[in-house]
Amino acid sequence: MILPMLFPGFFPGFGLGFIIVALIAVWVGSDANKRGMNGIAWGIGVFLLCIVFLPIYLIVRKPLLAQQPYGYPPVQPPPGTYTPPPQAGHFCSNCGTHIDPAARFCPNCGKPSSS
Repeated sequence: MILPMLFPGFFPGFGLGFIIVALIAVWVGSDANKRGMNGIAWGIGVFLLCIVFLPIYLIVRKPLLAQQPYGYPPVQPPPGTYTPPPQAGHFCSNCGTHIDPAARFCPNCGKPSSS
């Protein structure tokens, strides 16, 4: 037990610092998972080199993934971003124009219909 005499206050402070770094690493790991990032890798990196990885994580972390509480309707996209579902029927294999199933040629590009 000579080390506590040589370095007074080292071991109790080391234990407290170890616990604080472990808690920060757990928080970073769970926060990274919520943001769609690799939480295990970020948690281990922060645990091993907290002074390096924690600032890097806080700079490069992605925005939170949108999550609505249970019972709320889903988030609607902004106006003007809606694309209608594709129409049933036949499409030109050359230009993608919707064509009548009975048509023999595409009215847009003139390519013969495959059906």
